[in-house]
Amino acid sequence: MRLEGKVALVIGGSQSLGEAISIEFAEQGAQIIVNSRQHAEPPAVVARLQQKGHTVAWEPGDMSDPASMIAVVERVVAQFGRLDILAVSGSPGGGKPDLFEDMPPEEYARMLNGQLISRMNCLHAAVPAMSKQGYGKVVFITSDAGRTPTPSESLVGTAAAGLMFFTRAVGKELARKGIRVNCIATTLTKNTPIHNYAQLYGEDHVLSKAFAKIESQTPFGMNVPSDIAKTALYLASSDSDQVSGSVISVNGGLSFP
Repeated sequence: MRLEGKVALVIGGSQSLGEAISIEFAEQGAQIIVNSRQHAEPPAVVARLQQKGHTVAWEPGDMSDPASMIAVVERVVAQFGRLDILAVSGSPGGGKPDLFEDMPPEEYARMLNGQLISRMNCLHAAVPAMSKQGYGKVVFITSDAGRTPTPSESLVGTAAAGLMFFTRAVGKELARKGIRVNCIATTLTKNTPIHNYAQLYGEDHVLSKAFAKIESQTPFGMNVPSDIAKTALYLASSDSDQVSGSVISVNGGLSFP
């Protein structure tokens, strides 16, 4: 119960890596707020965790909209009294990976917004609540393409590299407020939309070829979502109170940036 008594908001917490983080945090005793885009009903993970007796709520909101994220955090604080942990996964959309020469220029801003600016919106919304209580943990999820160049991920890598620098810079700024900011950089992970989506391209597409190469060259085996969730648990818990501004690569030994 490493997060007992903590209130954790998981952006993009309804599927993929975010869902794994929501489950891990709940099982470790945190009160969980799952964020996703607006749907007719709460995401399935909310009901599953509630049935197990965990304290879980759903707060829909758009991470690409600063006002929407501010409203989400305000509702969380109104209901739970505080916000201890912010984990940011997922993306509001922003184009698919492709070779730079084949990517339309209008995709540049969408990709940067989806992978970088939207995450900044989430942190900006959370800072007032965390500053007031003098403590907070922030965990960004991004791509290892920001540390190791990957074919078809030049824009993804650019956004990720920007987020990594942002993690260090804002971590230094917010240290005086008791807020720790860290980042997890991941590679291809099984049972995630991007892994499943690549199969639709066909084996001759550059992305499919890149993914096949990753799978063949990863000595410890490919990541699964729980690998990311357990690293997020470390960064969200008091075990990492001496860590801020760091980027941890979880990539199965694929590369050593």
